[in-house]
Amino acid sequence: MAPHLQPLDATYPQLIDAWASAVEPFANLAESLTPEQWLAPSVLPGWSNADIVAHVVGIERDLLGDPVPTPDVDWDSLPHADDLFSRYTELAVEARRGVPQAEVCAELRKTIAARRESLANEPGALGDIVRGPGGWELPRGIVIRMRCFDIWVHDQDIRAGIGSPGDLGTPAAWVAADRMLYGLERTWARDVKAPAGAALEVLVTGPGVQFTAAVTVDDAGRGRLTEPSADCAVRLTATWPTFVALSCGRDLAGLEPPLASGDAELAERLLGNFNIAP
Repeated sequence: MAPHLQPLDATYPQLIDAWASAVEPFANLAESLTPEQWLAPSVLPGWSNADIVAHVVGIERDLLGDPVPTPDVDWDSLPHADDLFSRYTELAVEARRGVPQAEVCAELRKTIAARRESLANEPGALGDIVRGPGGWELPRGIVIRMRCFDIWVHDQDIRAGIGSPGDLGTPAAWVAADRMLYGLERTWARDVKAPAGAALEVLVTGPGVQFTAAVTVDDAGRGRLTEPSADCAVRLTATWPTFVALSCGRDLAGLEPPLASGDAELAERLLGNFNIAP
């Protein structure tokens, strides 16, 4: 099966639809949480499920051009916010801590509508440079893909915490898979330090997303996606939820463990360096 449902030449409407396939189910999920689930600690250190929803609202508001909140934050009490980007994302969360669920969810719905309108009316090409999260300047297509990835993964974070799997095969899930797969280029070459010519084959078995892909290292030491072949240094087989957890640095508890064969040292370094999420 081809590894890319949303290829690099995807149209702008396709990417908007993928974003909608992430954010609409996410809003439905947020609204469905019981008061206990809303306030419960999430699978992410330092954040409740409510904080995850506040984070998504905050990033989408930022992309609409709203000022980033500036609450007084005691950073010493938030050890999970230990770098510039995590502190940026924490500001929107901190500003909404203690706000009632109905109010945060209503803001999310309002934000989705405003973002839909903004995305539909944006002129230009996917390669045009636009404002990204935190004011970073990035190609428009990359910003939308980043939002698909982030929202879909956080949907899965909440679902993992409450024991309610779902949304595994949406267009946004495939965009997320594509970003995870491209992240393996850097992982295999830079973090695993696989030698030139060494190939990694990955077989993801579902449910929801299934693909077989391969990464190799070129003579310049860069990772490159390539066609799978019988000759590989490491072969990794994982379910889709396990692959997501590995790629995003999440706990594998309760998931089917990945199976790695081939060069044992390279496989060990691969499993220890899989995370591509910020």
